[in-house]
Amino acid sequence: MTMGVIKIFRHIWRRLIAKLETKLIKTVLRERRPPEYTARGVGVGLFVAFTPTVGFQIPIVFALWATAKIVNRKLAFNPVLALAWTVFTSVFTIAPLYYVFVQTGRVMLGRWLNIRNYEAYLSRFEKTAYSDTGWIEGMWTQAVGSLAEFGTPLFVGSLPWALGFSVFGYIWSLRFIRRHRASRAQKQQRGS
Repeated sequence: MTMGVIKIFRHIWRRLIAKLETKLIKTVLRERRPPEYTARGVGVGLFVAFTPTVGFQIPIVFALWATAKIVNRKLAFNPVLALAWTVFTSVFTIAPLYYVFVQTGRVMLGRWLNIRNYEAYLSRFEKTAYSDTGWIEGMWTQAVGSLAEFGTPLFVGSLPWALGFSVFGYIWSLRFIRRHRASRAQKQQRGS
């Protein structure tokens, strides 16, 4: 029976990886605009993903996209690609991520005495959510509850993670796209 569970888990894991590859990597490679435009989409998506805004990421990405287009077209990015890269955070990963954000924020603010273990944090985090509400109301309640409970450390602690993943995602995707396009151009030249 254990081997059957392991096979099912492997199958699910492979399908998840294949889906992520299709949604994230192949979407990056299909983009025909300049590599910087695509890389900015990845960077913005990862920045938004690693902020305490789960449930509000779609409007935030579109607000950033509209602002970038209005302020300076050179800052524009692919909003669909940015949304795809917010997949790294979800309602399933919110508790552990927010824990990391809160603890990072407490360290950054010098609140060493307020650092708690995960179990203590989780019990307080669960008090901020109400399971008998609808999705939108539940996300709003979670956001307001988290802000009231963890406030400044939550937001301050998310910034180094959001900035770090954003910069890494931008640099990685820019190099990845450029290498892919150079390789494709070489293959086309050899084929001609």
